[in-house]
Amino acid sequence: MTTQGTQTKFTEAQVKEHIQRIEKVVEKNRTENRGEHFTSVTPDEIEKKLKRVNSPMIVSQGWGSAAPGGTINYSLGIYNPDPTQAIWLFAHVWVGSGNIDPTVGTFLQNIDTRFPRLTEPTFSGLTLAAGASTTLNFSLVIPATVERTNYLGNSCLMRFNWHDVGTYLDRGIFVFRIV
Repeated sequence: MTTQGTQTKFTEAQVKEHIQRIEKVVEKNRTENRGEHFTSVTPDEIEKKLKRVNSPMIVSQGWGSAAPGGTINYSLGIYNPDPTQAIWLFAHVWVGSGNIDPTVGTFLQNIDTRFPRLTEPTFSGLTLAAGASTTLNFSLVIPATVERTNYLGNSCLMRFNWHDVGTYLDRGIFVFRIV
C-alpha cells in the first residue's frame, strides 16, 4: 500500500494477523517464564514495530533477581514477521544506562564494566523462519562486589553481515535487583 510516496511494510490485514500471532507467542513466553519479572509488547507497540524498516523484533523478556556473586537468568523473545527467513541474528546483553540514548553507536557503548557482556547464540547466529519465534536465554553473573540496588540491563538484536556493516534491529531494557 503506497501513500504520499511512502510504502508501508505490511498491509493492515497483515498487521492484525501478526498482532494475533505475537500475542500467542507472548502468552507462551509468559507461561514458560521462570523469572520474577516479565514484559512484552502491547498490540499498539507491535503495530509501531511492524511499521518500521528493521525486523525481526524483540517481543518479550523475563528475568529475576540475585545476590552479589549470583546469577540472573534473562530470556529474550524474538519474532520474525517478515515473509522470508532471517539469518545471522545475534542478541547482545549488557548492563548500563544506554537504553535512553537514541543513537545506536553510543547506546551500545554505555556499559557498566563491572558486569560481563554476553552475546548469543554461537556461530553462525540464529536463523528464524518467516513468521517464527524463539527465545534466547542468558545467564548474567553478578560480581560479588556490586552494591545491592537496581541495575539496568540492556539487550540489542542485530543481524550480522560477515563482510560488511551489520544491521541494528531492536532493543530492550530490563531493571533487575541485586538483593
